[in-house]
Amino acid sequence: MGVEATGEKSSSPATDLLSEFHGNRPFRTIACGLARRLLILSATARAASRDLQPGIGALTAAIVFILACALLLDKPIAAAMRYLPLPMTSFFHAITTLGEGWVWMLPFALAGLAFAWASCAVRSRRSRARLVVLAERAFFMFSAVAVPSLATTILKHGVGRFRPRYFESLGIFHFEPFSLAASKASFPSGHATTVAALIIAVTAVAPRWKFAVMMLALFVFFSRIAVEAHYASDVLAGAFIGIAGARAMRTLFAKARIGLRSDIFAAVRPEPAAHLSQAGFGSSTWPRDEVSRERSLTPRLSIVVPMRNEAENAGPLIEEIERGCSELLPIEIICIDDGSSDGTAARLAELGAGRRHLRAFRHATSCGQSAAVRTGVRAARALIVVTLDGDGQNDPAFIPKLVEALEAGGPPTGLVAGQRVGRQDTGFKKLQSRVANAVRGRVLRDGTRDTGCGLKAFRRDLFLALPYFDGLHRFLPALMRREGYEVRLVDVVDRARRAGRSNYGLFDRLWIGILDLFGVWWLIRRRRRVPIVSNLRKDA
Repeated sequence: MGVEATGEKSSSPATDLLSEFHGNRPFRTIACGLARRLLILSATARAASRDLQPGIGALTAAIVFILACALLLDKPIAAAMRYLPLPMTSFFHAITTLGEGWVWMLPFALAGLAFAWASCAVRSRRSRARLVVLAERAFFMFSAVAVPSLATTILKHGVGRFRPRYFESLGIFHFEPFSLAASKASFPSGHATTVAALIIAVTAVAPRWKFAVMMLALFVFFSRIAVEAHYASDVLAGAFIGIAGARAMRTLFAKARIGLRSDIFAAVRPEPAAHLSQAGFGSSTWPRDEVSRERSLTPRLSIVVPMRNEAENAGPLIEEIERGCSELLPIEIICIDDGSSDGTAARLAELGAGRRHLRAFRHATSCGQSAAVRTGVRAARALIVVTLDGDGQNDPAFIPKLVEALEAGGPPTGLVAGQRVGRQDTGFKKLQSRVANAVRGRVLRDGTRDTGCGLKAFRRDLFLALPYFDGLHRFLPALMRREGYEVRLVDVVDRARRAGRSNYGLFDRLWIGILDLFGVWWLIRRRRRVPIVSNLRKDA
């Protein structure tokens, strides 16, 4: 994906920094412009430090691949390289120099200096802006190669792994850490780092050349093994460092809007007006599902309660909801019986006899909590939906606080989630929950301490626009953030279950949760940009 030059109408805070000094001495102009860009990059790095780090999933996969390569491939590949024909070895000796960092950093630095110098000489503001952007891109290319190369240089001398030419006498895992000797700088490969970083940098700035650079990188990768300078795992590790470092620089420059467009790489919140009226929670135009044909009531709030074998809890919970939401009238309560076997359906039918605001639906067989919540949301007639568990552990008295926080957040806020304090579960169940939340938070970085709380408030259309899968309810904060919306958190007091027993066992919380977790991680990684939508037609 390419990056377009910034025109004279650009609102980038960095585009015209060099041109501000037009008319001064060129060296002073360039020095001042470079200093200001470094300050902007430094401030951006502090503000977006988490966005510059590799994801835990990618990091784990990289470590596993490197270890597997070291254990299974390093020795046989190193031994095979001893028998390469001399002409082939000579060829790889000739091209391996293309992986040297200075071979690329020096031209990038000179090109950046030349473009910056030229920007001081032209009079046209448009031409000057283009030259400034070209100088900034050269600066980006230099940084994308230099930063990971520096990290690799420090790491390889710290690890101190002997190069493959010594493996027959010393073995493949012989280390002398903190050595400056070139013979003890095998892991990771600096050449591999350079060309891998070059792939990311060229793809960002000149994508038409990316396949040529990829082919060059493959030759350099193999050349480092062929000339017995590195093991296969060294090359793999160097490539991972190069990719991670260059991606971090790409994100940093894009967020700082120095040479790269911020909308290419940064996740930007979609225009809420595409979904909601400007007046706040206005009318929605989304079509309703067939389960909601009744139109006799237009409630302000829909409260969805999934239930499974909660016949004893249904009555007290519905009465609590009615009392707790008296200030939010009119409301509707939607109870979903998820294939219960204890008479929950009959109890809901009995409770609904004198309550027009109570609507009950039943799944013929149990389909899970996410399916029950989705059935209720599809049946909802209000724009705002609140969910809570049917076991009575979620106190309905907190519903007004969630709705208030959602309304106060305005269109940018997509979800308000409760997070439990004073947990009333058993010690083992609380331990499971803590471990699951810690792992989920580390992998998804959703900024939420407790996603297991059933108390949540959101907009109906936003929920239905999310990708549906079994287990969706556990990952609402991460999925809302993926779509570019804010997530607010409200502390709620947990209560003990009134009757019955939990419908979740260890298998549900562990193995199924792990599969869902990596599925959501994949979804988040696949969604790189959220479009900003604006209406070109301005109605009078």
